[in-house]
Amino acid sequence: MELIEIAQLVTGIATLIVASVLIWQMIIQKRTLDIAHNDADANMSLTAVENKVKLNTWFAENSTPELLDKVDKGLDFMTAKEKRVIQAFTQNHFLLLTTEYRLGRMDRNPIYFRNTMRNILNNKASLEVIKSIRLNTKETTARESLIKIIDEVYEEVSGEKLPDLKK
Repeated sequence: MELIEIAQLVTGIATLIVASVLIWQMIIQKRTLDIAHNDADANMSLTAVENKVKLNTWFAENSTPELLDKVDKGLDFMTAKEKRVIQAFTQNHFLLLTTEYRLGRMDRNPIYFRNTMRNILNNKASLEVIKSIRLNTKETTARESLIKIIDEVYEEVSGEKLPDLKK
């Protein structure tokens, strides 16, 4: 074997070793990214739950027995302050839901989003709030699939078909 052949053989072996090390580093990096993704997903879930708890606590602190009686009657039966409370509560829950969807929480599981939307739309006043802000939904929500879920739940709960959104 000549010197050039030995040099080529050594170079080839060195290249294989470097390639093996790089592949191993990629495997380690993928595992690290998977762990980071799981941590981020867990953090997002905990943050969403924490925000919902805070919002529900805020509503409990800012609502009165009279307001709770009026939510099933609708916005027309509320004072201006009561309207602001129910609007803030409903809109902020809606904002959390659309953000969760946009970020891919729960892998955008339609069952989760339908159930959450049903919880938001559990009274006439919230139905009225969602109907009034729905006109802006197309602009704030990137996914038509979420709009479809919202519309389906609204129609299921209220018995009223919503008009198509303008494109």
